[in-house]
Amino acid sequence: MFQYYYSNKSAMDDVDDGICSSSSYSEEDCPVCRRAVVMDASDISESEMETLRGDTIGDTMYSAKWTINVLISLSNVCETGWSDTLESELCLLWDMAAEKDVTIFLEKCDFLKIVEVSFNVSSEPRLTEILMGILGNMCCQSNVIQTVAERQELVSLLFNLLSTDDPETLIQLLRLLRVAVWDIQLQERRDVISPWLEHFKNYEVLGSSLVFILNSSTNDDLLIAAIDLIQAISTTDLSDEDLLESLIGVDELLPALIESFTQLIPKQDGNHTRSELRVIENWLTILDNLLEDNYLILGEEQYSNHFVGVLDILLRILQPYHKLPVGPEFIFIIVTILFYLKSGNQSTDSETDSDKSENNERELSEYLEKYWFKILAMSDVEHLQDVLQMCEDSIVKYIMDTTISHPRTSTDTMEKLIIASESLN
Repeated sequence: MFQYYYSNKSAMDDVDDGICSSSSYSEEDCPVCRRAVVMDASDISESEMETLRGDTIGDTMYSAKWTINVLISLSNVCETGWSDTLESELCLLWDMAAEKDVTIFLEKCDFLKIVEVSFNVSSEPRLTEILMGILGNMCCQSNVIQTVAERQELVSLLFNLLSTDDPETLIQLLRLLRVAVWDIQLQERRDVISPWLEHFKNYEVLGSSLVFILNSSTNDDLLIAAIDLIQAISTTDLSDEDLLESLIGVDELLPALIESFTQLIPKQDGNHTRSELRVIENWLTILDNLLEDNYLILGEEQYSNHFVGVLDILLRILQPYHKLPVGPEFIFIIVTILFYLKSGNQSTDSETDSDKSENNERELSEYLEKYWFKILAMSDVEHLQDVLQMCEDSIVKYIMDTTISHPRTSTDTMEKLIIASESLN
């Protein structure tokens, strides 16, 4: 069956669930879909079949002629004006760009140049958003994200869009930049420097824009896109530098992360939703990398103003849990926080803040201790070794002393911990 109807599919869906969306129309409301032609192969002659095949893009059933006409309309938008019809057609093209053959065809039609011109002259936010979505889908092909990096004019326009006040455009832009981070990671594994690395470092607006979004946005999708990008940056291992430190000031990042989490994860009694768990995982990954790279020492005075916020967030994460996260990195964060809760001297400016801090510390300590002993009971020696290897000697000693003296400690669990700790010597 031949069908000139385009499904709402995104190339980035294959990389990360929910990373792209396109048209705001439903299938019933879309004016282009209402004109969709569905033809059964048995009703078509061989000559007509060959004609149809000649109009398709690669191995898809998308019409090359229709696509070219849309690109012509896009090129003439300054003269003809923005319209609902063009919006609908571009939304379909956004979906179509999920296909590799369509991406190749758009490249041959000089779509990247059309995007450059449109970004320079357009004042229509919806047009900019859709073009960013199409470009983002295209950039899921590794050759396209590299081609974009080589077009200095287009790169400059992309980073300039970080100053836009349109959240939907920013969401698509941040997702494209996350693909750029993945290219940096891929090229690093090949001992090649991605052009995107220099772009990220040259455009200082990136770090300040991400901090601003975390501090001020009330759009959950935009906050999630920003956290996803920062998480990708924080997990990028370069041979001679730390990308997160190069791009974002840690002193500014921590309070911004606290603010964003407060917005995204409300206090609740029930379990976290799947989307909330994804936010929690990425947020904790960033915090873990800050701790691991010694950019954030929770016992240091300079971070004491944010300590209550970190405690509050950890309580929000742990309180609803019935099935606890058990990854070594997560456990490392838990025991590190527990260590500083017990041994750090946190100071606050007011008696009210001090009371709040003490109450939070006491409650959090109880959760963390319960968590640690459940993990200790369920873990084997190798798992505990992975955790202890991340910890400083002072934290390992604290864990050993606390576990030995605690009434919940059984002989079996203590023996596992001793064997794991001995392997560190």
